[in-house]
Amino acid sequence: MGLTNWLLKNGPGSPGSTAKVFIREYKKITTGQHNEEWEGAFYALFMMRYIAFQRLGFRGGCLLGQTDANEIVEFSEGDMGLFIFCMMLLETTNFRNNINNTTFNDVTNVIYEVVRAEAPATIIFDLPTFRFKASQFIN
Repeated sequence: MGLTNWLLKNGPGSPGSTAKVFIREYKKITTGQHNEEWEGAFYALFMMRYIAFQRLGFRGGCLLGQTDANEIVEFSEGDMGLFIFCMMLLETTNFRNNINNTTFNDVTNVIYEVVRAEAPATIIFDLPTFRFKASQFIN
């Protein structure tokens, strides 16, 4: 693992560390079960993040206040990695601005690796499908 990959996975505020926070909160909500209740858990995660950003005054270009939570939950189709990626895009301008052809594969790989390691039952898509669906959300 190169330094860049390590930072993407473990650095403060990195996609990997953010994914770990989402997974930790998801496990608190579901007690680790990923079944037909994923929709309610993803909705609760969306609302938790929405409230946190609302308290901060939606700083950093947060778009959660302009987004229908149900649409994000439905778009994720129960895949934790895809849900996390979509949420990260909505949460900060910095993340949106730094996703490009060069970083997209690295970032999606890190998110996928973290979810696979921390909550494998929440993976619905293989990595290529996850990337394809994530690229659709960007456009």
